[in-house]
Amino acid sequence: MTVTFDSSAWIEYFSGSDLGLIVKKYVDSTETINTPSIGLLEIKNKYQRENKKWKRRIDFICERSAIIDLNSQIALLGADMKNQSENLEFPSHFSHPTVEIPIRDMKKESGLYSIDAIIYASARAMKSELLTKDKHFQGLKNVIMLK
Repeated sequence: MTVTFDSSAWIEYFSGSDLGLIVKKYVDSTETINTPSIGLLEIKNKYQRENKKWKRRIDFICERSAIIDLNSQIALLGADMKNQSENLEFPSHFSHPTVEIPIRDMKKESGLYSIDAIIYASARAMKSELLTKDKHFQGLKNVIMLK
């Protein structure tokens, strides 16, 4: 199984909270972990605002997980997901021209923020589940909510 961590999963892990212990099971396993590059921005920003050390945490994330860089495919997929589009086709030069749909359960009505759409699109492009505490992802397919 492959899992993509959003910033909230890593923050819980580093805090050592009860939810962080759930995340630790993934980190300590042999599972492939992905982290969207934009999540690094969120994590560094949080720790800088709180005057906490961030470098070792970011280094650990980069060592333990594969960093998913934002590219045109993920950006365009994120736009579709943000707007809940059912038409997720890409130009033929993209390496993965199809993505599974539907994106959401019908009970979810509002779109995602742009950063959240990029994170979710990153996980979907990697065909992995997203591990998160962020309630904005609740009701989306292939999301593991930390509770």
